[in-house]
Amino acid sequence: MRSERKLVIAILVITVICGFSVTSDAEPIRLKVSAPKMDCLDVPAHATIQLPERLADVPVEQISVRLIQLGNLFANVSVPGQIVMGRDKKMELWWVMPRVKANSITRWTAALSRREKSDKEVFSWRDKEGDYLDLLFNGHKVTRYIYAYDTSSKARILETYKTFHHVFDAQGQNLLTNGPDGLHPYLTNKILYPHHRGIFIGWNRLEFGGKRYDFWHMGEQGRVQKHQKFLELTAGPVLAKSRSLVHWDDKNGRTIIAEQRETTVFRQSDPTVLLLEFRTELKAVSGDVFLNGDPEHAGFQYRPHDGVAKGSKDVKATYLFHKEGINPKKDKDIPWVGMSYGLGGRRYSVEHMNHPDNPKPTIYSAYRDYGRFGAFFKKEIGAGETLTLRYRIWVIEGEMSERQELASKYSAFVDGPKVEVIGR
Repeated sequence: MRSERKLVIAILVITVICGFSVTSDAEPIRLKVSAPKMDCLDVPAHATIQLPERLADVPVEQISVRLIQLGNLFANVSVPGQIVMGRDKKMELWWVMPRVKANSITRWTAALSRREKSDKEVFSWRDKEGDYLDLLFNGHKVTRYIYAYDTSSKARILETYKTFHHVFDAQGQNLLTNGPDGLHPYLTNKILYPHHRGIFIGWNRLEFGGKRYDFWHMGEQGRVQKHQKFLELTAGPVLAKSRSLVHWDDKNGRTIIAEQRETTVFRQSDPTVLLLEFRTELKAVSGDVFLNGDPEHAGFQYRPHDGVAKGSKDVKATYLFHKEGINPKKDKDIPWVGMSYGLGGRRYSVEHMNHPDNPKPTIYSAYRDYGRFGAFFKKEIGAGETLTLRYRIWVIEGEMSERQELASKYSAFVDGPKVEVIGR
């Protein structure tokens, strides 16, 4: 008991020294964390917790959390936490561990209190209603969710027939991803090539009711991925989460798939520009659906800015796989792919991660020098059933990371730290 009392006192002292106010209702929660199988940096971790009685009726946005790693009390391993209400209405405590040693066991404490003043370094949402939703961190744009749907002209239909996410650079000023205004990267007759847009998902030969539907190119065919409403918007010092309802409709307005599309963006240190988890639930609401197509025109994809397609040889995309000798046109179920490209005088690298619970076999389209790449599979969804998919996208400013670093980021995604609440 005496050692525990000293520990709590040390935690509170360091918290005050670090500049964070601790009010009388602060109650430390003790946590045990089992690390993933590889050394990792900036690893998201979470646990389901019971809020202290004094905070039970306080909105989660008004709860301040500070975590300290035990055994490093005087090394200033102190990070912000965030309380998030899960879909099951249980409270989740989230934080990002700066450095994790493979297979290690660490102990943390979390001090919870009523927030007395606004945090400066936090995520926030800014909505241009009916058009797009921006995610910001510390006032700088991070992502943009494009959800407009406008049938006023052929041009606007072309621009708004699908929902997708843009990625901004580290300064929050320039887009790293492509929109609906790109040209075909190979054809010379200036044909628009607008269906590759940022971070997006679709299948070009979806089969339903004995017919084939193209939910990749869409456009004047009348098919559309149409945003219906936001189901959740969460933002704080550790993460930002959005969940939206998207209908995949035919030209008559019949919904074939009702999608719940969820993205979670985690706080990271430089040189990371973005760590985004993409989770989608595809429900066949009108009958059996078969997701069909090919690796070039289906699946979950990332497309760099059109400047890569138009640029010189030195900005073209290059790829890295989890081991030597991989042929993405033949090898299946590749866990992740790294891709690097130049834009605006800088170099950016992207890791596309495919969760092992996703359908198999998965084929990666990862060879185009303009940088569009992603994971593709074929899968039937029975009437009324839901297919859940998970991916992560990691974007950094700089040259391609070493293979081991990409593997460790993937390990943090699929293995993840295991967190146990061991008391107060």
